[in-house]
Order: sequence, then C-alpha cells, then structure tokens
Amino acid sequence: AHIGVAMGRCGTDVAREASDMVITDDNFASIFAAVEEGRVVYDNIIKVTLFLVSCGFGELVAISGTILLGMPVPYLPAQILWLNLVTNGLQDVALAFEPAERDVLNRPPRPPRERILSPLMLHQTLLMGMIMAAGTLYMFASSLKAGVPLDKARTIALTTMVFFQFYQAANCRSATQSIFRLNPLTNPLLFFSMIAAFFAQLAVIYVPAFQWIFRTVPISAGEWLKIGAITSTIVIAVELDKFLRSRKEKPRPEHG
Repeated sequence: AHIGVAMGRCGTDVAREASDMVITDDNFASIFAAVEEGRVVYDNIIKVTLFLVSCGFGELVAISGTILLGMPVPYLPAQILWLNLVTNGLQDVALAFEPAERDVLNRPPRPPRERILSPLMLHQTLLMGMIMAAGTLYMFASSLKAGVPLDKARTIALTTMVFFQFYQAANCRSATQSIFRLNPLTNPLLFFSMIAAFFAQLAVIYVPAFQWIFRTVPISAGEWLKIGAITSTIVIAVELDKFLRSRKEKPRPEHG
C-alpha cells in the first residue's frame, strides 16, 4: 500500500500512531467514500479558483485596455465593488457546493505534485478572461462611439461583465461536461444565487437610490438584447473548447 492504514476500533494504539490513515468505523468501504469525497472537494476548489481568477483577469484586462486606448475607465470604484459582490460574492460560495460529477471515480489518480494552477486552468483562464474583457471593451467603446453618455456606457459595461460572470459560473461547473447536460437544479444554491444576483443588478440599474450610489442609468430593451448576444459568446467558446479537448483526449481505436 502507498500509505499505512489502521483500524480505529480494533487496532492497537501503536498501529494508530504509526499509520497514515485511521478507519474510525473499521469498515474498508469508508476508504472508497473518503476518496470520492476528497475528489469532489478538490474539484470544487478548482472550480471556485477558476471562476475567481478568470473573472478577475477579465476585469483587469478590460480596465487596462481602456487605459491603453486612452478611454475613460469602464467602471467606477463603487461599481467594481458591486461587481465583485453581486457575482463573485454569491456564485463562488455556491460553486463550492457543486455535487460530484458522474466520472469522478472513473478518473485515474491525479499526480501528487499537480498544482491548483495547472496548464489546463491557465488555458481556461486566458480563454475566458480575454473573451469577457473583449466583449466588455466592445460594448463600452461602441456605446461611447454612438454618443451614449459616459454614465450609461459604464452601466452597459457593468451589466455586460455581470452577465459574462453569470455564464462563467455555469461554465465552471464542469471542465469537461457541457453545461447543457448539467441540470441547474442539482446545485440549487448556485441556481437561486444567480436569480438573486440578476434581480439585484436590475435594482442597481432601475431603482433611483441605487442609481445615485452607483452612478447608473436605465438601459433600453435593444441594449439588453445586445448585451445578451455578446455575453453568450463565452458559452459558445467554452463549449467548443470542451468539445475539442474531449476529441483530443478520446483514445484512438487499436488496429491489427
């Protein structure tokens, strides 16, 4: 065995002290359950980390991009705080309670020295972050070019990033499975947190008291449609990335 295992009830004190694992109920099936639970916990740490890092990277690139282009910044400090509260503050907690994926026990053991920020996570972070930044920059720049007042352009940019992060939370539920194959109600905390965040964002845009605090203005139906179309691109890109990776990782049939 790779580690020493001792019984918690029948084992001697010496055996328990010397072992790496103690089975408190003397049932070897508990090891199986512990492995499954450990993999689920590790997976969820990866999902939360990917969500937070990719969203933060997207926000940073969007702000840096406007500075390099000589444009006003797309978010005010209060709006950045709201952005992190309405999305990161709710969805990251909900992702931590994501249930086990179907193949969690069919995977080979991960390398013991594997880091949280693996090459796959870095790839996904760059892909997702750049799409969120590019979409937000496009909405902000095109609004300013069309003569929209700065406060309204910032409201559009803020709402664009909020919806990007809604989609991103759904994308991060699995690194391999399509979000269209995942039942949203298997993680009710995430599902209802996204609904709550959506209505909170509506309040920031349309309730006068919140408009004064966050310097937002109402946006039109046409602008909502444009935001929906732009932000849905992250789902298309991530789904395509998952599909291509699954084709690449699929074992080839042997001949002869």
